[in-house]
Amino acid sequence: MRSTPHRYDLIATDFILINLSFFIASLITYGVFDYSSAITGRNIALVVFVNIAWGWLCVYFNAYRWYERVRMEQQLSKVFKIIIFLLAFTSLFYYNILGEAPHTPFILLAHGLALILVSTGRVFHRLREESPFEKFRYVIVGGKAENLQQLFKAFDYCFPGSAELVGRFGNTPHANVSNIGGYHDLKAYLEGQPNIDKLIFFYSDLTLEQEREIMHICETQFIDVEVAPRETTMFPRTYKSQQLGDLSMLTLKEEPLTALRNKFMKRVFDLVVSSMVILLIFPILMPIVAIAIYLEDPGPIFFRQERTGYLNNVFRMWKFRSMRVNDRSDSKQATRNDDRITKVGAFLRKTSLDEFPQFINVFTGEMSVVGPRPHMLKHTEEYSRLIDKFMIRHKVKPGVTGLAQINGYRGPTDEVWKMEKRVEYDVWYLENWSILMDIRCVVMTAYNAFIKGEENAL
Repeated sequence: MRSTPHRYDLIATDFILINLSFFIASLITYGVFDYSSAITGRNIALVVFVNIAWGWLCVYFNAYRWYERVRMEQQLSKVFKIIIFLLAFTSLFYYNILGEAPHTPFILLAHGLALILVSTGRVFHRLREESPFEKFRYVIVGGKAENLQQLFKAFDYCFPGSAELVGRFGNTPHANVSNIGGYHDLKAYLEGQPNIDKLIFFYSDLTLEQEREIMHICETQFIDVEVAPRETTMFPRTYKSQQLGDLSMLTLKEEPLTALRNKFMKRVFDLVVSSMVILLIFPILMPIVAIAIYLEDPGPIFFRQERTGYLNNVFRMWKFRSMRVNDRSDSKQATRNDDRITKVGAFLRKTSLDEFPQFINVFTGEMSVVGPRPHMLKHTEEYSRLIDKFMIRHKVKPGVTGLAQINGYRGPTDEVWKMEKRVEYDVWYLENWSILMDIRCVVMTAYNAFIKGEENAL
């Protein structure tokens, strides 16, 4: 296997930054650091425990897979999880080992600094790393053209710039793929000690005995072997594997938000954001918008409409009224140059200010800050017949903004393909949720609305 100096740099840097975080926190919390009093059994025990706990959590969460240079978003999400668990373990250590209540300002500051410093260290490490040291080289055995495209797409997303395809073995060559040879050439190729790190097995014409022999050769050459079973093509969405004795079973993957801890984190995030908006922004925004709406078109300030929500339940969504009162609002989407939209309403829509009352729905638990956008009941009925995965998006609470919206799929869905793209992003969000993804969606929504401008906003 190739040398991996940057992995060890990263491990050492993380440990240094973790200890530096606790040191700085002690200086800020307790004043000038007294080295004579620092060397005590209590402090040494804390330092030893924190380092052991950090190391164990990094191993448990597989934080240092050297050849898989995963996306920064995934790395930072993993760092966040490790810091949260470290906070819990350190608090338990204070109570059960040191026999005292942890000093809250010190504990929170230490772990907050650790999150900031380690995350910053990961970003700088990514900027300085040299890709030749981080790449892994792999070969493919078997598979159809569509399987290879799925693999390339997955590697490009999970390991951008890290995966280098050496070639493929198969009796039927594929265009745009380097075909090394047929199945009969694989054994001789592997015995020639190629400089490869991973072998990907798709279904092939090889017998079980031949496959076992190849796997044995890979073990002696220190080549990782991964198998993509034929049965995975039957699953409509992502799946997971579990081991029952000597038998491997495949089942649909549980979405992150089915876990209680993730539901709790998302709800806390929703409450914090919605409370800040309601307490800090609404008192200023509400009178200005209300007066502007009423002066141009006297009538209700708010517009409430039934939308499809979590688990297909119906709720009434709040918005600032941006149209003249009409009898088509529950059946017809807004379109470009729609004569129902007022001048004030056009501005509200362009800047997304009309969506702000939805934070009331977020606070009451009917919506989330980030999630699939809720649709009118009529459109839910229509699109559920046209798009296979449309109803899956209702497994999470609808959002004020969403992954589809920050990727350009906002506004009217006058063509089915536009809704299909929305659903694609919504299902991906459902299957890959993280709190960092929610934060990113909020930041990008604010950037698009107030700096870049929303091209599709009507």
